[in-house]
Parts: sequence; C-alpha cells; structure tokens
Amino acid sequence: MNSFKLIKWNSNINSICFLLLGILLLFFPEESLSIGGYLIASILLLAGLSIVARTIKNKGIETNGDGINLMLSIAAIVLSITIFTDATWIIRMINIFVGIIILMTSIMNLLDLLKFTKNRTTSWWIYFILVMLIIVIGIIVIINPIFLANIITRTVGCALIINTVITLFLNRKVKNYLMIQEKN
Repeated sequence: MNSFKLIKWNSNINSICFLLLGILLLFFPEESLSIGGYLIASILLLAGLSIVARTIKNKGIETNGDGINLMLSIAAIVLSITIFTDATWIIRMINIFVGIIILMTSIMNLLDLLKFTKNRTTSWWIYFILVMLIIVIGIIVIINPIFLANIITRTVGCALIINTVITLFLNRKVKNYLMIQEKN
C-alpha cells in the first residue's frame, strides 16, 4: 500500500503542476510563448558555447567534423542571441511559414474547384465556402502569426486543465476502489 501512496502523491503533484501550467497557457499565452522562446534560446546558447569551449580546450580544429560542429555552434549562438532579443521571433517565423503553406494549398484547392465548374454538384458551394474560409485563415496567420500561436497555446492549456481534472478524479476512484478491496 505504501507504493500506491507514493504513486498517488506523485500523480497528484504532477496533476497540480499540469493544472498550473494549463492555467498559465490558457490565460497568459503570449507570456508563455516568450518564456518558451527564452528556454529554447538558453538551450541553444549553452549547447553552442559548450562546443566552442570544447574546441578551445582541444586547441583547435582537428577534423572536418570539428569544423562543422564549430560552425553549427556559432550558428546556434547567433540564433539564440536573435531569440533573446525577441523571444517570439522563432514562433512568428514558423507560423508565417505555416500560413504560407495553408494559403498556397487553399489557392490550389480553389483553382481545382473552379476547373470543375461544369461538373458542379448541388453542394459545390459548400466546398467553395470552406476553401475561402481557409484562405482567410491563412491570410490571418501570415498577417498576425501570434494569433495561431495563441490559439494553439490556449488549446494546450485547456487540454492540460481537462487532463488534470480527469487524473484527479481517477485517482480518487482508484483510492476508493482500493479501500473497498482492503476492507474485503
């Protein structure tokens, strides 16, 4: 029974941490994204500096692999400095890229839909409206890339909160079940 109590406490502590993280992601998405950007930048900076330090400790470049590692570490350091100046920069770039892909595929779908105007079914306009809606979403993501990041961050926050509530509920059910089994 002691192992169950330990598992229960670990599960409850994890649940509370996830609940707090979910609340932060839900109510403070941009700040959470900035913190995530700073964490990524810190990891990149430490990784780059460690490779540079190892190269200096080894007194230079001995193989082509060392040279490539040194160039990659310098790139990681430069990228981390860029992210430190604007923590959401990398998130915006990724979302702009996603927005461009959404826009391009939607325009291709629209062109395909317009090619088959002679073969229109009675519900062709539903596809047309959906494609136009996705084009608008792609434009919004390109113009305001943090919009998509906020939606995703808030969705993850909601999922963490819901998961925490379910976990705590199930922990209680398991505890009650084990107490009944112990009495029998």
